[in-house]
Amino acid sequence: MGRRRKQSEDSGMRSNAEGMITASVTGSVIARGMRAASATLLAIIVAVSVAACGDGGAGMASWERDPIVPGYSLAEINIGDQFSAVQEAHGDPADKRKEGGYLYAYYQRTREGGHIDDPASWRLVVTLYDNGNGYLDAGDEVGGVEVSAPYFGKTAGGVGIGSAPSDIEAEFGKAESVTSSRDTQGGVLELYSYLQRGVEFLVSPEEGVITVLVTAYGGLRPVESGGQDGGKAGGLFGSYASAPIVAGQTAAGINVGDDFKAVKDLYGPPDSSGFTTEGYVYATYTGGYGTWKLSLYLEDKDKNEALGDFDTVVSISVRSPYQGKTPKGVGIGSSSNDVIKEFGSPERQTTATHQGEEMTIMEYNTKGIVFAVRAGSGEVVEIDVNRPLT
Repeated sequence: MGRRRKQSEDSGMRSNAEGMITASVTGSVIARGMRAASATLLAIIVAVSVAACGDGGAGMASWERDPIVPGYSLAEINIGDQFSAVQEAHGDPADKRKEGGYLYAYYQRTREGGHIDDPASWRLVVTLYDNGNGYLDAGDEVGGVEVSAPYFGKTAGGVGIGSAPSDIEAEFGKAESVTSSRDTQGGVLELYSYLQRGVEFLVSPEEGVITVLVTAYGGLRPVESGGQDGGKAGGLFGSYASAPIVAGQTAAGINVGDDFKAVKDLYGPPDSSGFTTEGYVYATYTGGYGTWKLSLYLEDKDKNEALGDFDTVVSISVRSPYQGKTPKGVGIGSSSNDVIKEFGSPERQTTATHQGEEMTIMEYNTKGIVFAVRAGSGEVVEIDVNRPLT
């Protein structure tokens, strides 16, 4: 299942002085963050993956059957990882190249003499954003992970190498686009793109899916030939503007359980911070204008009633212009119907005046996620990620 971070424990949380809509939570609420899917989703994916490769698992490397998590991870590599983490899991690449602001690392050649871009020539290709020096090094950031046969991991719905287009559409719906190309032998290939879901499937009429590519939701971010975009395109959220939302685990590149030092490494010092009557500290970010766009609750580890580097995140709240989405595409601007389609009926639903507007608060506390929806339009305006109640 790839690299995972250990968990720690804590209790209870409520909204902070700036009006976060995080629901009250009792019991354990701190988990050391994972850059992977929520525990519930992972359980489903693992079951599917193990069942799918049960007759070929002996002696197989764990990465070869790691689940395909669109928008998030593949082959024990997480979108947003540094190249050092790729090296830890897979070692040094057999080949590499630079094109524009992207760097490519190639692993396990399967066809001698094949073109470097031929998907049948490599089992694993990692696309990275150049950190600005023009060379592949430990600090470059993973933007995409591509696998080709043989690979045994599956999506939550059972799609993987060898699946038919009908299998893809049964799980993901109609593709955003289907483009045709030809392989090195002149055969027709079709690319089924679901960029907003963070996944693409290259399909051969004879073999079904031959290659799977996972990126962040929205696909690879554009970069200039000189290096990274410096995070400017995403405003406050920078390169994490489209980072996935995983209920109970992560949003905006921050994990439940991260210490505040890790948050500062991503976002710098907050625009405001303070202490709540419930015993938590909070940090808010405005991006230099208006009200907050990113707000955090943290456990006051040193009990000094002030934000410190080793206080740990218990809740992450995001608003526009954040563009990240849940595994089935719910984000800021989605409808309450979209929320219900993915998460079912709310476990608790209330109305409240929030930041001067009447809001419907849709709580899914056992899943670790809460939505604030405009009562009039039904539009999601805020999403809070917390550890799920058990």
